[in-house]
Amino acid sequence: TLAPWRAAARYNARMAFEKELEVARRIARQAGELALQHRARGVRAESKLDLSPVTAADRDCERMIAQVLAESFPEDGLIGEEGALKEAASGRRWIIDPIDGTRDYIRHTPTWSVLVALEASGEVEVGVCHLVEQAEMYFATRRGGAYVNDRGIRVSSIRDPGEAVLCVNGLNDVGKIPFAERLLGW
Repeated sequence: TLAPWRAAARYNARMAFEKELEVARRIARQAGELALQHRARGVRAESKLDLSPVTAADRDCERMIAQVLAESFPEDGLIGEEGALKEAASGRRWIIDPIDGTRDYIRHTPTWSVLVALEASGEVEVGVCHLVEQAEMYFATRRGGAYVNDRGIRVSSIRDPGEAVLCVNGLNDVGKIPFAERLLGW
């Protein structure tokens, strides 16, 4: 258990961005619902310049997220995976990926998510990852702890790589990561 002062500090850090976290969680849920509605009607993908897929759901979800953020935090900037861009007057910007894992979304693989983060003064202060089809909402604030569905989570205490689990989704980009040549040996 945490010492009382440490628990209080964590609570205060989480509450420092309480409104932002609340809005990010709400719009992540709404975007997930909108994406599921799109998919129920049928999804067609196009290829972006980087050859990654994009759908009407990606674009509509990003538009909805950008609109709610602009209404809730009009001075904040925004950068989105699908091209949304707004300069900040506040020194803060929202970073969004309306459907992270569009290939999984298209294929009905339940590992896609809605990502929403807030950066202030160059530091990410709030992060939300909503795994829609798994009904899991991961969220964190700087120094406020990390949670899944309101249950606190932490980094694993496993130190031996032989006991660890490594998940890789999409082998097409694995070669680009810095440790790619050592990955199989590890």
